[in-house]
Amino acid sequence: MPVAHAAASLRDRRAHRSLRAPSRGPSVFIVILLLLVFFLTGGVSGLWVALDVRNSATRLERWHVRNLDLRAQASGRLGPHDRLLTATGFRVVGGVLALIGFGMILAPLIAALLG
Repeated sequence: MPVAHAAASLRDRRAHRSLRAPSRGPSVFIVILLLLVFFLTGGVSGLWVALDVRNSATRLERWHVRNLDLRAQASGRLGPHDRLLTATGFRVVGGVLALIGFGMILAPLIAALLG
């Protein structure tokens, strides 16, 4: 009788253990928090440039032209340089960055809420 009782008790403990959720520990929480901060920062900064808050796209364009001038001067080229992006191009890139940043945050939240 005690052997049967011990076997039943062992079966109950195994069944109870299988019902518990696996412990993920604090490392998964830290990774999720870091990704959230990373994508939130990217989304906010992209939105800042896309909406041209405080002329940020125009300032980026001026900074880009100045860097191209310095690079041409350092290499000894005196001709005109090729501009890669204008203020409008910086705004488009900022908008894409904002969509990606906020999309990477909202997509898992919407999936968790719906399913």
